Amino acid sequence: MELNFIELLGYIATFFVAASFLFKSIVQLRIVNSIGAALFVIYGVIIGAYPVAVLNGFLVCVNLYQLYRLNKEQPESKTLK
Repeated sequence: MELNFIELLGYIATFFVAASFLFKSIVQLRIVNSIGAALFVIYGVIIGAYPVAVLNGFLVCVNLYQLYRLNKEQPESKTLK
């Protein structure tokens, strides 16, 4: 049984997406999920599975937007003067 690079890429992407759901922190979840989704975009394009690439591209955008929104909602740290 031989594991080629493309198949390995799919397994690595699967690992990142699955592992992302183990995090309690929503920020860590979204970062790790984005990495997995980005890898699935590459995987989908390589194997010609464009629906996989499009869906995961959308998920990367959603995760990045939500991370931006979470960061923007963080109150500025107040310094003592």
